[in-house]
Amino acid sequence: MDYGEHFKAIISSLIVRFVSEGLDIVRRAFRAVADAFVGGGVLHVIGAGHSATIAEELSFRVGGLAPVNPFMDTNINVSHSAHLSTLLEGVRRYAEALLRARGVRSGDVVLVVSTSGVNTFPVEAALRARAIGITLREYSLKPSLRNPWGRRLFEVVDIAIDSKVPPEDAALSIPGLAVKVAPVSTILNSFIAGLIVAYSVDYLVKPGVKLPVWLSTHLLGAGEHNKELFRAYAP
Repeated sequence: MDYGEHFKAIISSLIVRFVSEGLDIVRRAFRAVADAFVGGGVLHVIGAGHSATIAEELSFRVGGLAPVNPFMDTNINVSHSAHLSTLLEGVRRYAEALLRARGVRSGDVVLVVSTSGVNTFPVEAALRARAIGITLREYSLKPSLRNPWGRRLFEVVDIAIDSKVPPEDAALSIPGLAVKVAPVSTILNSFIAGLIVAYSVDYLVKPGVKLPVWLSTHLLGAGEHNKELFRAYAP
């Protein structure tokens, strides 16, 4: 089996499907983000476990927007303890405390990333803010709800984006192994988040307007450019 070609084909088909079926929702999402920026707001990005990688992907990223606040809490992502992260996903008021501590305001938008969309942490985050959700509708309808509100992420966010990833997330079958390997949710979620940024910039760009986009430190003049953004947004 040529796993490289097979995995490429799977990823390509998932991206093609999302572009075909999901762009209308992305357009609604980018307008919400762009309007928040125009009003002086910030895009906060939050997720538990591996979903937290999208927060890191959108923060201080070459070609990314500066008014982004990543929730890189080491207790809720897997960098400190996967077991602790799993436990905290079910703790009420934890997401609310993070939102308050990070100063989320009424004019801001919170991007909540959760493939399952059933745990307390992402649902509470969405309930406490103006929220966009990246989740998997098909999967979230299957497991029992694990939050006190009895609702799923796609039911409580202002704008729900269905990532279209396989319900089991992993995509490759290996002969002799009963379970699949090679998860795809991070790839699709990063693609979707990148589209939101690209559409937002396209909407905001105007002649003579300097957009707060991070430059590579290897480019001439990037140092001073990025220093200005640090002073304004301090990621």
